[in-house]
Amino acid sequence: MKQRLLFLLRLYITLILIFVTQKIVFMLINIAHAEGAPFSQCCLSLFHGLKLDSVAACYILIIPLLVLIISGFFKSFPLKKVLLPYYIIAGILMALIFAADAILYFFWGSKLDAVDLMFVSKPKEIFINLEWWVTILAVSALGLLSWHYIRRLLHPTRETLVAMHSKWLSLIFIPVAALLFLGMRASVTESTANPSYAYFSKYAFCNHAALNPFFNMAHSLFKAQDLEHEFEFMSYEEAENVVNPLFSTDMAVSDSLLSCQRPDILLIIWESGGKSMTMYDSVAPNLMRYCKEGVYFSNCYANNFRTDRGIVSIISGWMGLPTTSLIKMSDRCCKLPGLPHELAKQGYDSKFSYGGDIDFANMRGYLHETGFASVGGSSQYPKSQNESSWGVPDAYTLRPSALGFGSDFQHNSDNPLFSAILTLSSHEPWDVPYHHLSDIRLNSFAYTDSCIGALVDSLRASPAWDSLLVIIVPDHGIPSSTAQTTTDPAVPPIPMVWIGGAVRKPTTIPTMMMQSDLAATLFAQLGFPFKAFPFSRNILDPSFASRYQFAVHAYKNGCNVFDPNGLSRFDCADKSMSTLKGEPNPQRDSIFKAMIQYIYQKTARL
Repeated sequence: MKQRLLFLLRLYITLILIFVTQKIVFMLINIAHAEGAPFSQCCLSLFHGLKLDSVAACYILIIPLLVLIISGFFKSFPLKKVLLPYYIIAGILMALIFAADAILYFFWGSKLDAVDLMFVSKPKEIFINLEWWVTILAVSALGLLSWHYIRRLLHPTRETLVAMHSKWLSLIFIPVAALLFLGMRASVTESTANPSYAYFSKYAFCNHAALNPFFNMAHSLFKAQDLEHEFEFMSYEEAENVVNPLFSTDMAVSDSLLSCQRPDILLIIWESGGKSMTMYDSVAPNLMRYCKEGVYFSNCYANNFRTDRGIVSIISGWMGLPTTSLIKMSDRCCKLPGLPHELAKQGYDSKFSYGGDIDFANMRGYLHETGFASVGGSSQYPKSQNESSWGVPDAYTLRPSALGFGSDFQHNSDNPLFSAILTLSSHEPWDVPYHHLSDIRLNSFAYTDSCIGALVDSLRASPAWDSLLVIIVPDHGIPSSTAQTTTDPAVPPIPMVWIGGAVRKPTTIPTMMMQSDLAATLFAQLGFPFKAFPFSRNILDPSFASRYQFAVHAYKNGCNVFDPNGLSRFDCADKSMSTLKGEPNPQRDSIFKAMIQYIYQKTARL
């Protein structure tokens, strides 16, 4: 019995030491994200992370405990040989999750969770940004790390064990199993282990360092679909009463932006085209010109921080969710509203174009579910045009003929066209057939801007222009430097511009808004009802100014909440709010909590 208990204890300590070492390495790799956190706070991350380290270790000990119970019935039991396959699996998983968490945090500033598993189904998308030698080095390092963990797990494991009397088996099984169960819960109260157990500091980096990556991944896997109970600050009815007045369905407009009622619509979703990368004459001269020639929404914010989420905000008018990607939840996204579906009720035909893999992140399924009659990706272009790592460069996709506005196009008032395209080239690894700027990131945005300019010039010279509305809006913003992350308040501001012959006059609209407000604002201008979009606001409603003004940007496991008086940040792990700019605003914080609860519960009930 003593041998078995010592084995479990030594294995538990080994796992704790592995997790503590991972934290130290994590902090060293990502020290640039420390953001002024004192050394003492970083050290405390090791201590405050122990509770979840222990939880993760207890989960891993379940199989060894069961094997120990079984071993008692054998005269001589080869413990090390039996546990070796399990150690191999556990070692590889620990190494893989830790390495991915530490490396992705370096680039994203956020912890790895189940939502990121969408990228595993497309290995090409993971490795296209890496040089071949970096890929070989990464795989080799991962192999060595896995080998090291497997050796560490084997070290406290005895070669063989002898049989035990059944009463000793009971003495081991009952109390140890009970302790293991308590260890997995990390509590004797109703609360069970969750990521907030690791949160202790006002410095996000210290909290993230304390959070065990193995536990965080396992927890997110089980919690990914539990939207109904993700955030509960009040009753559903109370949250509904707070949120509903913020979203009016009034179709009235204070200003008419369009010169025709049923224009053809071209929606250009600019990959990563936030203000921090595009609002420069040297980078995007065409966009800057369109801001003066058309309708420029100068105070617009992205709802989300990735393409798979930004598309949902734009196409479905659905506010961003910080803990999950709706586009991957086929049981939910099939019930979301969609611009093409609602426009079809008004007689519009629709198509969606993309130069990359249209099946990535369930994009094809979502686009079809929301009403696009035609959905095309890189496969619809000749192989010779698949020149970049992601697929077909923007010069080929941003052409009138590719978007349905060929030379023989004629406006049909009975069946106008809604055509949408997601650009591709302004994305890592920034490889574009264009070399005008020394900064490769800015150069890729300049390339996309030149392609948009060429497209608009072609359309302007065609019969399509007089009845055409072109909407340019990014899917999300990106950090402008390595010193920023997606959590930075400077990332979400984006430009949104309406141009085309259907635009009545140039104007700038400074009203605070979000991507999700495009649907209601557009439909109100067209004179179409927009009740299908519960989280989209008609910002040109005459009564809009009298309602609470806000914008929300969701990043992984958190949100920035903007209003004219300041900025608050919401942390999903401990469900707390902190003021980043301006004076503390209880109204902003309480309205947001009602809003995020209501959005999650509304989504769960789709």
